[in-house]
Amino acid sequence: MCNCVNVQFGTFGQPNQNRTAVETCYGKLQEIDNCILDELQDLWKQRALTDASCCGHNKAIGIISVPGDWVEFMKSKGYVEYKPECFYPKSLPITNNFN
Repeated sequence: MCNCVNVQFGTFGQPNQNRTAVETCYGKLQEIDNCILDELQDLWKQRALTDASCCGHNKAIGIISVPGDWVEFMKSKGYVEYKPECFYPKSLPITNNFN
């Protein structure tokens, strides 16, 4: 599980929501969930492009979404595809056990 406590979906810009504002792979400033920030930054250092990503906030499965032309790259790095163009973060356990 991630380390989110009482974090709601869609609460960007609100204090105490376990996010850090960083420059993304697209050069845009965006809030990223702290639980997967290091993993995303590592992917960006490898020049990977990511779209939407979320740790799941202990309410849903975490995902890292990539454009279609990056799917094979993610698979080559050992990522498991959850659904088309969405992968489970390696830094979080894969589970369906949510309260």
